[in-house]
Amino acid sequence: MKKMLLFLIVAVLTFGVIGCSSQSSEGGSDSKGEEPNKSSETSSGNPLDGKVLTILTGGTSGVYFPLGNALAKVYNNVGAQASVETTGASAVNAAKIAQKKAEIGFAMADAISDAYNGVDTFEKTGALKNLRAVSALYSNYMQIVALKESGIQSIEDLKGKKVAVGAPGSGTEIMARRVLEAAGLTYDDIEEDFLSFQEGVEGIKNGVIDAAILSSGIPNAGIMELATTNDIVIVNIPKDIVTKLQEEYPAFVSSTIPSGTYEGQTKEIETATIKNLLITHADMSDDEVYELTKQLFEQIQVLRDTHNAAEDILLEEATKGLPLPLHPGAEKYFKEQGVLE
Repeated sequence: MKKMLLFLIVAVLTFGVIGCSSQSSEGGSDSKGEEPNKSSETSSGNPLDGKVLTILTGGTSGVYFPLGNALAKVYNNVGAQASVETTGASAVNAAKIAQKKAEIGFAMADAISDAYNGVDTFEKTGALKNLRAVSALYSNYMQIVALKESGIQSIEDLKGKKVAVGAPGSGTEIMARRVLEAAGLTYDDIEEDFLSFQEGVEGIKNGVIDAAILSSGIPNAGIMELATTNDIVIVNIPKDIVTKLQEEYPAFVSSTIPSGTYEGQTKEIETATIKNLLITHADMSDDEVYELTKQLFEQIQVLRDTHNAAEDILLEEATKGLPLPLHPGAEKYFKEQGVLE
């Protein structure tokens, strides 16, 4: 009996150890199996896996903001930890990226040209030579909007009026000042107010602003909202004014806002446009910027589903008219795609 009891105890212990060992092995396979996969993904060459990215945009009623959120989604789809920061837009974004307070951001080409060369707004800070281009994007359209009842029909009619010219340090404000000067006006001729897109539109609604100058992709959400409740006018910027601008600022291009872009708009509107850019700084690694560029174009439909302006973000146009050097990572991608030789 003692022998039989001893045998049973040994048997129970043996099977118990085998069972635990098997369960441990199985559980270990599950828990440890995740680590090789994670390691494999990291070693697979995806430099954005776990990368913290801050994307600088602009005000919430502009186009930078929704496209920035779409871009964050694109990068998060491949393992990054991307988030959006609203700012005063172009000039602010250039300064923050040059200081490495963010990884990428949206900006207008003329403002970035000023930043890279240390002129105009950037004369005191000096040239931000560590800025680099990731890609040219879509065009910003200068849109001077007022209520029809204001009587404003031309740029010259802005004289003596209260005009929202854009947030301080924004590409809109820089563009507004230059367009006014080409038309023979300065801030001495108007009552300028440094307001964001939304603030300018709200000012028109509330009767404290006569006109607002906005520079964005089309359609602009603030103008769309205004047009649903008011009869509006969008002022023409004739080709001769744009031609005059081009003599000093080659980034300006004459274009038109198609009829029907806004409610009640029955005619094309002549205007000036400037390309928007996606920018970074020189110390971002080549692999990271290569992947940022690649994912932008491979997942471009995410941006196009977010805003119509992204329809104009084209691979074949991505390297044209850049006022600063391409980052080597972006350059590598464009060479692989045959856009650059």
